Amino acid sequence: MSNQGSAAYKLSNLALNGLTRLVAAEINSDIKINAVDPGWVSTEMGGPSAPISPQQAAESILWLVTIGPEGPNGEFFRDGKRIDW
Repeated sequence: MSNQGSAAYKLSNLALNGLTRLVAAEINSDIKINAVDPGWVSTEMGGPSAPISPQQAAESILWLVTIGPEGPNGEFFRDGKRIDW
């Protein structure tokens, strides 16, 4: 948040991360609410220079979706690892 530029992008991430935490606390059940940062993905938006394929980005998402009821709740992940927010 301390870097200059991209205020709208940063604000949208702030809202999404806040919503993740709020909904996770509200639901508090076997349903897990988490967020995944797929990284810079080689798509039309990411461009051909992005180092991550859509398949690689999907692996991180699928891991979290299939982690089961004992998994984390209200957290943030990149490449299958918890990241701070």
